[in-house]
Amino acid sequence: MRPLPRSLRGLTVVFLALFLTVTALAGFGTFFATASMVRVLVDERIESESETLVPRGTTPNRAELSQHIMEMARQRDTGDLGVLLSDAHGNPIVGNVRLNRELPLGYSTLGRQDRIAGLSAGRVLVREIGGGMRLAIFAETEPVDNYFAARRRIYFAGFGAIVLVVLWGLLAFRRLVGKRIDAVRHTAESIIEGDLAQRVPMPGDGGEFDQQAGAFNRMLDRIGQLMGEIRNVSNDISHEMRTPLARLRNELALLEQSAAAEPVRERVATARMQADELLGMFAAMLRIAEIEDGSRRAGFRRFDLAELATEIVEMVQPVAQERGQRVLMERADEAKLVGDRQLLSQLLVNMLENAVRHTPSGTRIRVSIAREAQAVVLVVTDDGPGIPASQREHVMRRFGRVERSGQNGGHYGGQGGGHGLGLPLMEAIVRLHRGTLALEDAGPGLRIVARLPV
Repeated sequence: MRPLPRSLRGLTVVFLALFLTVTALAGFGTFFATASMVRVLVDERIESESETLVPRGTTPNRAELSQHIMEMARQRDTGDLGVLLSDAHGNPIVGNVRLNRELPLGYSTLGRQDRIAGLSAGRVLVREIGGGMRLAIFAETEPVDNYFAARRRIYFAGFGAIVLVVLWGLLAFRRLVGKRIDAVRHTAESIIEGDLAQRVPMPGDGGEFDQQAGAFNRMLDRIGQLMGEIRNVSNDISHEMRTPLARLRNELALLEQSAAAEPVRERVATARMQADELLGMFAAMLRIAEIEDGSRRAGFRRFDLAELATEIVEMVQPVAQERGQRVLMERADEAKLVGDRQLLSQLLVNMLENAVRHTPSGTRIRVSIAREAQAVVLVVTDDGPGIPASQREHVMRRFGRVERSGQNGGHYGGQGGGHGLGLPLMEAIVRLHRGTLALEDAGPGLRIVARLPV
């Protein structure tokens, strides 16, 4: 048994199909049941008239019966009741009906093809009454001409109106529910993209949708409050730690330059570099928090990403050449999009610096900007050691690093000394632009793909 669809559209189609099927069956059932009831009543009437005229078990006198039928025909409208007395060969003796075919014994249905004056649809009962005679009693099943055709039109109009009203109501209900679902989905997508201030609009009528929207918004308020508290703690720690760390770093730098530090100068220099790494880590954490806030979308402007990428490549090339590497602009389609130029500059710089820092001498680094129908695809590819597939998800997390003994860089995905915030920062920038960032195998090497909607 196939399960019922779970989408709103699927349920609407199933309900509509069931409703139309039931309505059609009810309409046809009512029509044919009424027609059957009329036929039964007409059969009972003509049987009663036949029994009254010639009771069963009696043999009528032909002359008297003929006279009675003639009087009966003069008294009755031919469209109401017909009588025909015929011999055993079907030849008419007397009556107010003429036939163009021989009727079988028992009940039969008549129609326009029988060409009986004043009768468009009816029933007839033919029975043998003895003496070599047959008696046929006719009656109409339609009170007026074309009664059943008119009734069919009435049924189609009535049930059609019901179908149209229900269809309109169903579509209106689906539109209302779909609109509310779209509002919730739009709010959820905005929250995912970092706009924590987005809320589900409330109709204000106090109904079920209003109550649902209110509960959803209260949940978002609570989540926002908890997220704000967590973010504030993280930011406060970063801010508070930066000042004493900066002082410590400056003191170490001064100590490193003094003559008294000669015996431990190397160790002091190591301590200074560790302080620099901590300061870089706190700066990156604050930067990620700032980007994830989503407020920078208000400053988005339209520009060409290909021009920006060309500038960044030219800027990074001297650094790469010093390390024996090459940076090439492989493809640069015109790629105008709406975004934050400064953040996308940082994205490109981070992507290239990661490739330069974490690949050995002789590595070739290629940059590509390709325009697709609905997106701009930025790709940075190197032929270095790459990242194992099992580690790619890990390095996308904050502080996630891959240890590489004996290779340049030590840790992939970090900045400065490798604190594991480089790739998360890139992903935050791409996510701010409603895009996606993926790490792929370049075979050999790593390919970083940023897909940005236009």
